[in-house]
Amino acid sequence: MKKRKKTKVELLLEVLADGKWHWGEELAIKVGYRFGDAVYKARHDLNLEIKRVRIGLQNQYYLVPQ
Repeated sequence: MKKRKKTKVELLLEVLADGKWHWGEELAIKVGYRFGDAVYKARHDLNLEIKRVRIGLQNQYYLVPQ
């Protein structure tokens, strides 16, 4: 039986599930360079709160515990 490929939203939530802040560069590597769509879908479709903080020219992301 063939295992299905994880969605970008699932990959994003796996990374953010540890309760720590993550740099956008890390998410780009682990989720994909177009991870912004996964953040949007997690926020709007799943009603999750994902915070973004801009530090210099980079962003950090954090999944607020429910």
